[in-house]
Amino acid sequence: MPKTHPARGARVVAVCVTGRPCAQLRQNRLREELLALVAREIRRRRWRDLDAVLLPAGYFRSDEWYGPLDASERARRLDDEDFASTCRTAASRLHGPSPGCLVVVGVDSRNPNWGFRGDQLLVAFGPLGVAGLARKIFPSDGDTHGWGRAPYLLFERDAADPGRVVALPYGRNGLLSVCYDAFLLAELKLGPTGKRRTMRYVSDESDRWRPFGRKARNAYLSGFDRLLFRSQPNVQFVAIHGFERPGRELRWQRHGIAGASAALGGALTVGAAHFAHGLPADPFNHSLASWRVGARHLTLGPHRRAETLRPMAGFHVSLAGGAIAALVRLFAVD
Repeated sequence: MPKTHPARGARVVAVCVTGRPCAQLRQNRLREELLALVAREIRRRRWRDLDAVLLPAGYFRSDEWYGPLDASERARRLDDEDFASTCRTAASRLHGPSPGCLVVVGVDSRNPNWGFRGDQLLVAFGPLGVAGLARKIFPSDGDTHGWGRAPYLLFERDAADPGRVVALPYGRNGLLSVCYDAFLLAELKLGPTGKRRTMRYVSDESDRWRPFGRKARNAYLSGFDRLLFRSQPNVQFVAIHGFERPGRELRWQRHGIAGASAALGGALTVGAAHFAHGLPADPFNHSLASWRVGARHLTLGPHRRAETLRPMAGFHVSLAGGAIAALVRLFAVD
C-alpha cells in the first residue's frame, strides 16, 4: 500500500459506553439500538467529513469461532452476523455527509472447544459490508496466564494480515488495534522486552497449537512491523474493553494511547472503551486520544505524560431508561 497524502485533517468519532463488554448474544439487540441512535444523532448534529466512528472492544458478541478461518471467510461470516446489518445501515446513514466513513466496532466471540478463549476482533464496516478486520495479536499477561481462565490463542497469519489497515477518506490509512495491541507499537520501538512472553500459544489455522517460542514470536512480530512500514498508517483506532470508572484510564492514556501515537510518528490515536460504573460527565475530560506525541515520550518510562487530545465536541445519549448510555466525541486534527 503506497504512502498516502491526506487532503484534509483526520476526523474520528469515539463512542464510550456504560457497562461491561457484551457477554451474551441477547445483549446485542440493545447495543444495535444504541449504535443506530448514535448514528442518527451524529447526522442531526451535522458532523461532517468523518473518517470513522469507533466503538469499544467487545461491543458485540458472536457465537462463531473465527480464529482458524482465513481472512475472506472471516469477512463473509461477519457479514452474516445479525449485528452486521445495523453496522452497514449506520455506515450508510453517515455516508451522505461523510463519504467513506466506516463504523469500527469490537466483537468478542464464544470460547471454542479447543480449551482456549474466544476471539477478540475489531471490524470496520462500510455500507457494503466488512472493509477491514483485525484479530488481537498482542495479549496481556492475564489473557494467557490468568488463573482459572482459558488462555488466548494466536494465529500465525494475523500479525501480517493487510486487513488490519483500512483505507480512509481523503487518502488516509487507519490501523485497527484490539485493546492491548496498542502497547505493541512501543514494544516494537523499544523491544524486545519481557512483554513478549505473554504470547504463549500459537496455531497454524488447523486444529493444532503449540507453545510460542522466543524466535517464533520475534518473527511473528516482524511481519507486523513490515505491514506498518508498507502501509504507513496515520490514524490508529484502539478498541479497549473497559475500565471500572472514569479516572482509571490514566495508565492506558499515558502508555497505550500516547505511547502508540509516539511510536507511529505522532499519528492520531483514538480509543473507545466501556466504563462499568458510569461515563465521564464532562465530554472534554478522560478523552483517550493523542496526536503529535514526540518519539521522546517512549523513553520516559513511568514519567510519561498523558498527552491528551481534547475533543472538538461531544454529547451523551441513552436508551431503556439509562440502562445503556454512550458518550460520543468528535476528534479533529489538521
